[in-house]
Amino acid sequence: MLQVIISPAKKMVAARDAFEPVGVPPFPEKTAALLARLRGMERAELQALWKTSDRLTDEAYGTLRALEAVPQRAGDLADSRVAAGVGPAVFSYVGIQYQSMAPGVMDADALGWLQAHLWILSGFYGCARPFDAVAPYRLEMGAKLNMPADTKTGRPATGDLYAYWGSDPARAVCPGGGCLVNLASVEYAKAVLPHLPESARSVTCVFGESLRNGRPVQRATASKVARGSMVRWMAENGVEDPEALRRFDVGYAFAPELSHADRTGNETLVFMRA
Repeated sequence: MLQVIISPAKKMVAARDAFEPVGVPPFPEKTAALLARLRGMERAELQALWKTSDRLTDEAYGTLRALEAVPQRAGDLADSRVAAGVGPAVFSYVGIQYQSMAPGVMDADALGWLQAHLWILSGFYGCARPFDAVAPYRLEMGAKLNMPADTKTGRPATGDLYAYWGSDPARAVCPGGGCLVNLASVEYAKAVLPHLPESARSVTCVFGESLRNGRPVQRATASKVARGSMVRWMAENGVEDPEALRRFDVGYAFAPELSHADRTGNETLVFMRA
């Protein structure tokens, strides 16, 4: 089955206005270990890890102190004290990409497509389905957070989150191969693409604003908008075949002359500003 990966957003809310979460992300024990590690750090250490201003550090530190536990199973969400601090992932991230995706105005069929096909990558959760319960947090996948060894589980010490999560997100996203559509930033795609099974292939979508020396020029904000638009377009059209991506035409047009595939069959599809 076709699966899609996207990056999270730094800005989050505990979204519970319209929808209830229906499950928890697939690695709750590893998230709980991260929470314990973060809560054991001093404010100055966290500010260095987060690379935040004093104001943002105060906000993130307050959010962290308020997060006392991580739901370990869907049944934990029946506890009102637990449920009060979490919301469905796709409504909890409120950055530019998610505004462009606009899940709040999708119909039931499109939301069902999201739940079946979309994965949100995360430095704190590893990955999450759109309706998995997540709490606001601040932890980028590229953060240099070292994690001590865990003698109980046999987990070795790690020096960053890529090593900590290892192949777990890739195993969750593509357990049996298939096609992965990569709409994540480089920082987050690095947590999945190197670990895909041999039976899987990837399609990375690039959104260019202009050409420089024959290569597409990407802009961070415009790419976030385009990625959100493509997810919405896929959901509203019930896309199951990656070949259909070439028909995407929301502000961009497919550029076959700039697109290419590598020797293993992994593709890069380029879309240029229309």
